[in-house]
Amino acid sequence: METSKTGLLDPYIPSPTKPWNKTLVTHLLNRTMFGATVSQVNSVLALTPNEAVELLFQPYAAPEVPGTWVTEAPDFNSAYNTQRTSQLRTWWVRLMYEQPVSIREKMTLFWHNHFVSEAATVIIPQYMYMQNTIFRNNCTGNFRTLAKLVTRDPGMLIYLDGRYNIVGNPNENYGRELLELFTMGIGNYTETDVREAARALTGWILSGLGSIFVPSRHDYGNKTFLGQTGNFDDNDVIDIIFNQPVTAKFICTKLYKTFIHQNDDLSYAQPVIDEMANILRSNNYEIAPLLKTLLKSKLFYSDNTISSLIKNPLDLMIGSVKMLNINFDPSSLTTRLNYIITQASAAGQFILDPPNVQGWVGYRQWLSTISMPIRAAFAESIITGLQKNGQPTGFSVDALAFAMSFSAPNNAVQLVKDMTEHLLRLTVTPRQLNALLEIMLDGSLVMDWYINDPQAPSRIKKYLKALVNLAEFQIN
Repeated sequence: METSKTGLLDPYIPSPTKPWNKTLVTHLLNRTMFGATVSQVNSVLALTPNEAVELLFQPYAAPEVPGTWVTEAPDFNSAYNTQRTSQLRTWWVRLMYEQPVSIREKMTLFWHNHFVSEAATVIIPQYMYMQNTIFRNNCTGNFRTLAKLVTRDPGMLIYLDGRYNIVGNPNENYGRELLELFTMGIGNYTETDVREAARALTGWILSGLGSIFVPSRHDYGNKTFLGQTGNFDDNDVIDIIFNQPVTAKFICTKLYKTFIHQNDDLSYAQPVIDEMANILRSNNYEIAPLLKTLLKSKLFYSDNTISSLIKNPLDLMIGSVKMLNINFDPSSLTTRLNYIITQASAAGQFILDPPNVQGWVGYRQWLSTISMPIRAAFAESIITGLQKNGQPTGFSVDALAFAMSFSAPNNAVQLVKDMTEHLLRLTVTPRQLNALLEIMLDGSLVMDWYINDPQAPSRIKKYLKALVNLAEFQIN
């Protein structure tokens, strides 16, 4: 195996000082999924680190469609569009909630926040569904291929005005964002490149559930783009972009921020980002080999990486439900998922409707005087079963069942340690352990703790309520 130039991308190998344990497993699953149940953590713990990462990339069945309407002819004036878009949101959040051990939905959201479209602008739910499917089917596939698919995607043709891009009157919106936000980044192209890209991208319009190329709308004149001249079309433009080394660095920086750390200044990380970019280019922009290298690396399991990201609202809310082993009754599933969607939206993440073409910036912007009370109230509500206004949520953690999912529920010390490590991804210090233990025992003695004590569920909930109110609970 080739050695990493920085050493940071060398494979993590368990050792007595850095064993493969529940903390590392939970770290892996929380970064690549929307939380993990106790049973999922235990099942992955039985694997090697290499096997665990490979499992995340195993294919599984495509999801059922959100409704038969996905194949209906689009209608901008349909009274059902808003209702169907809401149905699409619920469908996707359900996939996040019910997913097996897989990186698929996390990467689908990554691309949704990269190649941004807003449902409120696109209007047609069929197009948003089609775009979501493109992201899911190519989530760990080829970045170049995905860029070509998105360029002709009906939702994107609406969102960034590609359908109005015509010879003699080019529209620069998509060409600009393709360069600035999707592939290369500011400072790596000129305004001339934007104009010439727009000319090359002419000719595509909407047609039913797809898009078609209309030759009479395309500019067949020579264009000079990123130092090359020719009668370029959309495929040519994208191929030229992907021949630029900066393109690999651009997407690798974004992947680094997603899976490792999102500092405002990443100058210190440039050597490893450069190494990631070399891996991506050597694999012809296939995402899976790069992600597997990253997720198996010493860097990913380093102390500086663990618990270094701020959870986005969906990570926090879906993750909290999953990590507490809360199972929604099928008869009320839609209602419960819509509660999560509403609360995540209030906290700044309205799925399918990012704030603008830049998407959700995230990191520290997830935390504000508005969002923090909402985040804290949600976490507490799934413990108590009550919203901040006193209205019932309709669901809450089964404290006894949650405690029984661990190996030693009758051992108060071990139980607090296990629950804390599961929910916070950190090894508790003796001082922290004692403080949390005091909360759960609620004045009783360690030797008197018994899981079948009638007061045990309320005491566990008191402990969980304290835990979710810790700042560490907001960290992934």
